[in-house]
Amino acid sequence: MPSRAKNVAYFAVPILFALALHWPGLTAWFQKDDFAWLGLRGLIHNWHDFWWALFAPLAQGTIRTLSERIFFLSFTTAFGMHALPFRCWAFLTFAGSLTLASLVCTKLTGSRAAGFWTAILWTANTGVAVALSWTAVYYELLCSFVLLLSLWFLLRYVETGERRFYAAQLVTFILGFFVLELNVVYPALATAYALCCARHILRKILPLFGISALYTAIHMAAVRLPASGSYKMYWDLSMASTLGTYWKWAMGPSKLIFFHIYPSPWRSSLTVFLSLGLAGFLIWKLRRRQWVAAFFPAWFLIVLGPLLPLRNHIDDSYLTIPTIGLAMWGAWALLSGWRAGAVGRIVSVLLLAIYLCVSIPVTRVISASFHDGSRQIRTVVLGVAAFSRKQPGKIVLLKGVDWEMFWSAVYDRPFRLFDVREVLVLPEDAPGILKGPQLGDSQPFFANSAAAKEALERGQAMVLDVSGGQVRDITAEYSVSVGIH
Repeated sequence: MPSRAKNVAYFAVPILFALALHWPGLTAWFQKDDFAWLGLRGLIHNWHDFWWALFAPLAQGTIRTLSERIFFLSFTTAFGMHALPFRCWAFLTFAGSLTLASLVCTKLTGSRAAGFWTAILWTANTGVAVALSWTAVYYELLCSFVLLLSLWFLLRYVETGERRFYAAQLVTFILGFFVLELNVVYPALATAYALCCARHILRKILPLFGISALYTAIHMAAVRLPASGSYKMYWDLSMASTLGTYWKWAMGPSKLIFFHIYPSPWRSSLTVFLSLGLAGFLIWKLRRRQWVAAFFPAWFLIVLGPLLPLRNHIDDSYLTIPTIGLAMWGAWALLSGWRAGAVGRIVSVLLLAIYLCVSIPVTRVISASFHDGSRQIRTVVLGVAAFSRKQPGKIVLLKGVDWEMFWSAVYDRPFRLFDVREVLVLPEDAPGILKGPQLGDSQPFFANSAAAKEALERGQAMVLDVSGGQVRDITAEYSVSVGIH
């Protein structure tokens, strides 16, 4: 291929692969926490409200000004309740991160092919699927971009000695604190890189720790850590178990549960085989004093470290950033094995086949599940809004709400975004909803039986059946069933 065509393919192929693989998620509608952030604009009435919306601790005490507040405020102002612009911007951010991951890996390993395969392996990883399907976790994509960009500037500083690259790194690093709290780990990443490849810049990295420490102190003063619930942190041996869970998820075979392939020696052997391949490559490189190989597992551990105490909140989306290190690790192992002779090629191809043949189908299923679930939510939310507009002022009583629909749609009050204020779930649906893990106080969402019956008798309420993801007005038949004639 001509040189220009190679350059285009080098960046374009992984992006096109990501577009094809994650297409269902990229066309998903809003769901869950999205509705809370979509309603943020409606809370702003003056400058005081505006600054509160940008910087007040919200959602477990987080202050993600760029990745949540400004993102949702600007896009709801420009596009309203249309999800596609949100999804397009998320994908463009990921495309930028793919490009940076390729460039960083190329710089670290000296191999453009390794950079190319880094983008492919990261795209295929199941941990990325959630971030590319759910608008509310856009912060994972933007934080990936910021960390990679900061590291890229550091690499350029080491390569050229030009202070402008160090200054640019400092700017992106500071901006990262307005994206995600996980940005505090960047000095540790920079130190790991320096120890492996450029020890002469270690003293240049020390000020970065000071900035992270200052941010941590300010954040701890402004936000109180949860003392209970799923976000309570446990600094004990359970962290090792949590790390093991994330490792198995990152490898992929444990996710075959989506295809009803349950734990078995055969399934576990796939994870072991992939793990041994990475470990063997790492030992081989370290014995040859190619210390940069240690940076890749260090990335995984450093980025994942602050999340390990959350033993009650282990989430797929948390793997979005850590798996960048695994992708670089795997890509360099793949290329090194390919160049090591016939046996190396066989092992490399086999490991690649296992990873892709597991990760691609699982990633597609996760992406499709978010798409299909969000479309059902869209039908219910817009359907309820349409019925309410026909009978304005009436209380809306929902019937047929299951656990998934309640926590994915009703709980975050999406109906208020369409000026439907009073929406309650009939009490007979409560047992099926409350039997699952409790994500918060759900009692205010359920109607009182006597009050609901009285509202129906006075013609002040309507009953909508939302079972199966469709919306039907069953006010008349429900009224008869409860003795109203």
